[in-house]
Amino acid sequence: MPTLIASFIAGICVAGFVTIWLTTAYKELSAKRNSLDALAEQLRLHEGLYAQTRAGPDACLSAGMLETSRMLCREAAKSYNRILQKPMNRIPALLMGFRTEEEKEQTNKEIQ
Repeated sequence: MPTLIASFIAGICVAGFVTIWLTTAYKELSAKRNSLDALAEQLRLHEGLYAQTRAGPDACLSAGMLETSRMLCREAAKSYNRILQKPMNRIPALLMGFRTEEEKEQTNKEIQ
């Protein structure tokens, strides 16, 4: 009987640990993913703005904003990929479908 109770308590502890681990990893990865998606959308908007003002007097200003937006997007992608490679996030990321930016871009190219 004591073995059964100890096994039950150990099972509850393991289930709680795994739940907390997956929940924490999901929150961290989804926050970075949402940030990256927002910066990618901002980059698309800046590209459109630059295309409109390319021949106008504000071309230099919009080119600078576009380059800054590209830099922010690259840094966010590096940060996201770095978090995916952390040992504590690697297994939950694979289970929940989070992929690196390179894998995502490659999949998008294959689909098109």
